[in-house]
Amino acid sequence: MGRRVVVRHRLHDAEQSATDVLGTLESWSGGRLQLRRTSGSGRSSRPEGEIVVVAEGDVMAIKAIPAQPVTRRAVRDLEAAAARGWRALQTDRIGGWLLRAADGFTRRANSCMPLDDPGMALDDAIAAVRDWYAERGLPPCFQVPGPLELALGPALDARGWSRSEDVLVLTADVDDVRAGARDDLPAVRIDDRPDDAWLGCYHYRGDELPEHAIHVLTNADQVGFASVDDAGQRVAIARGAVTDAPSGRRWLGVTAVEVAPTARRRGLGSHVVAGLAAWAARLAATHAYLQVEETNTAAQAAYRKLGFADHHSYHYRSP
Repeated sequence: MGRRVVVRHRLHDAEQSATDVLGTLESWSGGRLQLRRTSGSGRSSRPEGEIVVVAEGDVMAIKAIPAQPVTRRAVRDLEAAAARGWRALQTDRIGGWLLRAADGFTRRANSCMPLDDPGMALDDAIAAVRDWYAERGLPPCFQVPGPLELALGPALDARGWSRSEDVLVLTADVDDVRAGARDDLPAVRIDDRPDDAWLGCYHYRGDELPEHAIHVLTNADQVGFASVDDAGQRVAIARGAVTDAPSGRRWLGVTAVEVAPTARRRGLGSHVVAGLAAWAARLAATHAYLQVEETNTAAQAAYRKLGFADHHSYHYRSP
């Protein structure tokens, strides 16, 4: 919900058999899709902003599309800021490729980010990546933003490297996000370091945190750990890091958003993210980003209500 999509659907009693509608998906229930038209909505002359209802049985295809075109330069700029916000314990470079290692904790901190040209033949660069990770006892891995894939993707395909599911990178204005704070929920507290209750709520992919995880979590210049307590219990957490992109834009990176199972469906996830945005605004951050798996539609819907929209996507590649 809330994503910009194009829907191809059948027409009845018309000269043409099908048409396309471009718009924001506002609801999908009771066998009907409801879209609000945006510019360029098919061949219809009906106005932008009009509500269009399509029967689910008439849908031939549906595809989510970015709210606006994003350049490769913008993707590089944001991913460079994100790399500073979730910084590995060891880093190195092969030309424009950023190598990262953190003893295996999180794929992001243990993967190569190909931001720009590696400065050598592609075969040699891939071999150098494998050697670098082998020296550290880690499997080689690339984090590949879709717009930066270019020749690397086909080269990894030819080597039989697997591809993970897509992860969406969503962005928003900090002012829009912080407006989502709610007065009827307990206040959001921001600490410089995670306390035991915060760490007890954080379950990265369901795994128990290794001892060195805290070094990764705190390895940023300006980092804040958000907490919401209710009746003496920690009910929601999130992590924020404020970093500057090469362009000079100051970003808030939101990660590690979790709500206790017994406290869900109260809006605490959005509330704790809004609290981080208020903290980041005081540090002069103007924009926010977060990553969410494409299949996690429930989290996407909550974030989009805070003003987040698609920027780009990435995936991981490994042998």
